[in-house]
Amino acid sequence: MRPEKLNLGGPVFLEQPDGSLAQGVPPGFREQTPPSTPRQNPNEPVAALLNVDIVRVLARHETLFLSLLLLQLVVESVFETIHIKYREDALFELSLIYPSLSKPVICTLYWMAFVGETAYCIAYFGLGVMAAFKSKPALYQRFSTVALIGTLGQLPLAYLNRFNLLIFFLRFISYAYARFQWNLLHGIGLLREELAP
Repeated sequence: MRPEKLNLGGPVFLEQPDGSLAQGVPPGFREQTPPSTPRQNPNEPVAALLNVDIVRVLARHETLFLSLLLLQLVVESVFETIHIKYREDALFELSLIYPSLSKPVICTLYWMAFVGETAYCIAYFGLGVMAAFKSKPALYQRFSTVALIGTLGQLPLAYLNRFNLLIFFLRFISYAYARFQWNLLHGIGLLREELAP
C-alpha cells in the first residue's frame, strides 16, 4: 500500500477522540469568498429582472384573453346566423307565446333585439381587443363593465327567445378574466412605483 501524499496547501480536518471534527489550517490561509447569487447582481437593477417575467406573464394572459374573445365571437356569430336563418319559426313561436301582440310589433321587437345585440357585440369585441393590445388597466375595467352589462342583458332576451346559456357564461367568464387582468396590471403598476428610484 502506497502512502497518500498529504495536501498541506488547504485546510485539514482531524477527528477528535470524542468523534467531533476539528479544522486545521496552515499559516496565512484564507477562505474563499462564496459567489454572489445571480438575483443580487449590483450591476442589474431589480426592476429589470422583474420586467422579463412580467412581460412573459402578461403576454400569456393576453393571449388567453384574446383566445376567449375569439371563441366568443365564433359562438355569437353562429348563434346570430342560426337566428336569422330560422327567423320565421322564431317569429311564429313568439306570436304563440304573446298572442295579444300583433305580428308587426313582435317583428319590430325581434329586429330591435338583433340590432341591439349586433351593436353591443361590436362595442364589446372592439373594447376587448383594444384592452388586450394596449394593456391598460382602465381599458380592462371598462371592458369588464361592458361584459357585466352584456351578461345581465342576456336575461331579458329570454322573453324574445334569444337567451343563450353559452353566451351568458362566456360573457361572465370574460368579465371575470378582465377583472383579473385589471387587478394584475394595477398590482404591477404599484410594484413599479415602489421600485422606481
